[in-house]
Formats: sequence, structure tokens, C-alpha cells
Amino acid sequence: MVYWNYRIMKRNNSEGQFEFGIYEVHYGDNYNIEGWTENPLTPAHESVESLNSELTRMMTALEKETLTYEED
Repeated sequence: MVYWNYRIMKRNNSEGQFEFGIYEVHYGDNYNIEGWTENPLTPAHESVESLNSELTRMMTALEKETLTYEED
């Protein structure tokens, strides 16, 4: 089973400081993390209602453990 969800990730910036963002994290079999989006997400939608729905789903990431973004 392959799926994804939103997660908070911390990532070093060019000044050596951590920045936190919401990323789309993809999982493979046995719930192992397979990858994530390269950049944090910025939601944009065709209506306020659909934007609200997306932001609500993104907020669930705050309830999960923060992940560390690892560069290749």
C-alpha cells in the first residue's frame, strides 16, 4: 500500500538555522517513508471553502512527530 500525508519537517537554511514547513511525505509498504516534496507547500485553491479544507488537513501535521529534512 502506498500513501502520503502532510508532515512538519525541519530543514537547515543557508544560514545554518532550522526552518519548519509543511511537506507532503510519501510512504511505501510497512509505512516506511519513501520520500517527500522538495519544498514546503503553499496552498492555493479556487475557493475559500476548498482552501479551508486543505488547511484543515495540513493542521493534522501538527499532531505528528516533526521530521528532519535530509539533503541527498
